[in-house]
Amino acid sequence: MKMPNKPTTRKVAGVIAASLALVVSFQNCGKAGFDSSLDDVADYSSLDAALVSKYGSQMAGKISGIPFAFDGGFDQISYNSCAESGTLSSSNAYYSIRAGAYQTAGITIPASFYSYVDANFSPIYPANAVSKAQYAEYLGDSPTNINVMPTMAIRDRSNLTSVYSATGSLALNTDIIPMADVLSSTYIMDTLLSNRGSSVRYFPFSTNTRTIEANLKFNSDQSISQSLRDILQVQGQMTMTYLNDSTNIGSVVSASSTNKALAYGRGYRFSFGQAAGVSNGFSPLNVLQTLQEVDLSTGNVISNWNCNRVYKVYLNRDIASCAPHTEAQITASAALRAEIDIVRRQFPAHQWDVNVTQGCLVPKATVPSCYTENLVNGIAQGVEYNAGAACYNPLIGTSPASYPNSIIPAKRCANYATICTKF
Repeated sequence: MKMPNKPTTRKVAGVIAASLALVVSFQNCGKAGFDSSLDDVADYSSLDAALVSKYGSQMAGKISGIPFAFDGGFDQISYNSCAESGTLSSSNAYYSIRAGAYQTAGITIPASFYSYVDANFSPIYPANAVSKAQYAEYLGDSPTNINVMPTMAIRDRSNLTSVYSATGSLALNTDIIPMADVLSSTYIMDTLLSNRGSSVRYFPFSTNTRTIEANLKFNSDQSISQSLRDILQVQGQMTMTYLNDSTNIGSVVSASSTNKALAYGRGYRFSFGQAAGVSNGFSPLNVLQTLQEVDLSTGNVISNWNCNRVYKVYLNRDIASCAPHTEAQITASAALRAEIDIVRRQFPAHQWDVNVTQGCLVPKATVPSCYTENLVNGIAQGVEYNAGAACYNPLIGTSPASYPNSIIPAKRCANYATICTKF
C-alpha cells in the first residue's frame, strides 16, 4: 500500500540484513499535551467552525481542550519462533506475536477525562452532576478523540510513526492491526462509560473486532523471524497506539509536538535468548526471556512481565513424547485447568495440544509444519528436543566449522513458544 507524505522504505541492518523493511511516515498526528482549560483562548477563530456553531466560542474552546481520553494495554503476550518458507504465514495457527487483554487489561477512559469535564462543564438542570450523556457528547465532539482506534504494530523507539513491515509495503491488517473499533463511536463509548473506572476487554456492539487482541506475522522464513528478534532487542518495540488518520495508517496520537518518541499508548520491549539448558554458539536465540511495558506518553517503564512459560514445539508425529493432558487429569486439578486456560487463550484447542507440566505444544495439523526437516537418504531427520545436544540451525546453514567437531547435525534445532503475563 502506498503511503502518503512520501514515506520511505529502508533496509534494516542486523544479523540478517534486508529481511525487514522500515516504512516511515512523517506526519504530525493528534493533539499534544493535556490542556486543563481554554477559558483564556484569545483567538477563537482557530476553533472548529462546527464546534463554535454547536456550542458557542467559549464552550467550543473547552471541548477542544479535552485531553486524550483513552488508556489501554495488554495483559498477555506470546511469541512463537516457528517460521518456515512459504508455509506458515497463511496459517491461522501460527503467528510471531499474539497480544491480548484477557484478565486485567483492556481499554478505559481515565480519571483525567472525567475531572476535566467536571471542572469545565455544568450539569444540565435539574441534575446536580454531569450526566453520562454529557460525557458521551463532549467526548464524541472532542477533536483530540474523534475517530481514534487502538492498533498493534512494531514501531521504532525513537520515532513512533515509523512502522516495521515484513514486506516493505505497509499494509493495514498485516503490519498495523486495528482492534475493537473507533473509540468515539456511540456503541464503544457507551460500553466504556458504563464501565467507568474499569478496563473493558469485550465490546459486544462493535462493528469491527469485539476484543482487544491482535496477531503479527513475521514467520515466512527463519531469516525474517531472526530479523524481527534483532529489531525488537535494539531499536524496535511492539506497541499499542491509536490511529487517528485514515489516510495515513501509520499515524499515532502524539503526546508531544516535538518528540516523535512520545505518543499515547503502550510499548512492549522484548529481549531474547537461548532456551534453558542451551549454551552454545549455534542454537538460535529464539526464546522470549524478558518483556518491559513502557508508557509511550512519558517513555517510563511501567512494569516487567513474567515470561517463565516456555513451551517447546513438537512435530505432530512426535505427540507421544508430548502427551496432552487427559480430560480426567484436567478435571481433577484446578491449578492445571487454570494454567491450561492461560495457554488456550493464544494456542486454542482446535489447533494445538499442550502439556503444561512438560512444557510442550503440538500442532494438531501435520501441514503446515513448524519445521522443514533435513533429509538423509530421503528420510526426515526430525527435531532435536534435547536442549543440550547439537542441532542444525538453518540460520547458520551448512558450514561445518559452525558446529561441534565440524559435524553438521542432522536434526533441526527446536522452536519455542513463550507466553508472558502481566497478572
